[in-house]
Amino acid sequence: MKLVHKDIEKDNAGQVTLIPEEAEDMWHTYNLLQVGDSLRASTIRKVQTESSTGSVGSSRVRTTLTLCVETIDFDSQACRLRVKGTNIQENQYVKVRVLAHVERASEALAVDIMLISDQLFRHQDIATRSRYVRLVDNVKENGGNVRIILDQLNQLSGVAAILRFPIADVSEAEEDSSSDED
Repeated sequence: MKLVHKDIEKDNAGQVTLIPEEAEDMWHTYNLLQVGDSLRASTIRKVQTESSTGSVGSSRVRTTLTLCVETIDFDSQACRLRVKGTNIQENQYVKVRVLAHVERASEALAVDIMLISDQLFRHQDIATRSRYVRLVDNVKENGGNVRIILDQLNQLSGVAAILRFPIADVSEAEEDSSSDED
């Protein structure tokens, strides 16, 4: 395995960039990864496109995903590492379906306190910024409170909420559509 970059703090937090050179390197990577880690890797995804006439086509594209690791599995026979997680960084083909959870909770009038990162609230992309400004306005209109947090939420999704009451099936429905396996 080739170590490209290493930046580890005294509390063992940090990041490393590795390039596997042999099949056995996947075993070592399996032993390094932990649930909750962020993992950036190249993968191939099936992408559906819709033409102006309404016909739907699909193609396979290579893309880079950044996941928050939820499960890790190693197939010793094939020396293959499988990582399941939630995409935490948008790209051209894969969108972040954040905390959708908070938006659904807001639509159900369940948000008591919404926490949003300053980075999302003041995002450079106008469409992204408008989406979160509308969410903030909706929460306020429905009697909720909004707190803008500087950097703490950026490592997660950028937005979170404390609910007035539980919302049934929100996390289960989104888990199926927002999880990616690699």
